[in-house]
Amino acid sequence: MSTSQLFEKRLRELHEARFKEFEEEVVRRHALDERAAKYEPAREKRRRELLAGIGIDPKKLDGEREADQRTQEKELKAFLSESRPAAVSRRSHQAADARAAALRSAVLAEAGHLVLPVFASTLYSADKAQLADVSGVAGDGAINSGWVFPDEPGKIRIMTSGHVAAWCFQAVASPPDPSFAVHFAFVPASTANYEMTAVLAFHGFYVLRSDDGYFSCRYAEVKLAVQMNVNQYVDFGWKEFPALIDRHEDNIEAVVNYDRTGFFDYTAVLKAGDPVIVTVGGTLRAFARGGGTYAELNFEAGTANYIEPLLVSVQQV
Repeated sequence: MSTSQLFEKRLRELHEARFKEFEEEVVRRHALDERAAKYEPAREKRRRELLAGIGIDPKKLDGEREADQRTQEKELKAFLSESRPAAVSRRSHQAADARAAALRSAVLAEAGHLVLPVFASTLYSADKAQLADVSGVAGDGAINSGWVFPDEPGKIRIMTSGHVAAWCFQAVASPPDPSFAVHFAFVPASTANYEMTAVLAFHGFYVLRSDDGYFSCRYAEVKLAVQMNVNQYVDFGWKEFPALIDRHEDNIEAVVNYDRTGFFDYTAVLKAGDPVIVTVGGTLRAFARGGGTYAELNFEAGTANYIEPLLVSVQQV
């Protein structure tokens, strides 16, 4: 079996194991959502009885909520139509990323580092419709989940948005966040301690809109988290990094561009002669609660928004 075939075989095994864990989380959260829905009518009845008992007319409160929601939804539509197009149509950074990656690769190689290009990438989603526009080998998972091996592993396009029109006290269980993973592969020349540093370019934007008020409990949040793992025979374990984006707001109206190059490191003792898979993974969360709220984290729209795995440098330490 060739080295490339060994890499492919090991990657498929890792994918099957990791997507199985993702499926299990999809099923678990779906069960939580069904359980919450089962008990919600009785809880809502008790809440309305309590309001009536302290002199608040539930029907009047419903009317105020509905009027407020209509106003908020109208304002949200206007905000998105005015503010979002500029983030979608902005100038691409691809040429600058390519120049920087070429220079960095040359310097690292001259210093004796092994420089790895991306070998493959994978996308997971609890809603496979989110992956419908991604060209590549795809598969279905539990309930409505799915995965894709993109044909273009060096250009990750992924986004998520969230909005739940729930009011205070209503239980809400969201599905697992969509995720991406980029994989690099090599065979160590000698048994030693290795330091692996991954370099990824992030170009995207996020949208947050929330106008909290009495009885509404509105908020919007976005989060981009990254982790790294190394596998030789077994996974060595995920290393978590501080979140790259982490915004949680009650009152906000913003569209923010995000352009950063991230460096992620991992150190492990590796054995000579056997394949190693280095994985950098990330999850995208966008969640908003309440009428007229909205959250979006986008590395997909237009030509300027994407995640590009540039390289992994490997050196003995």
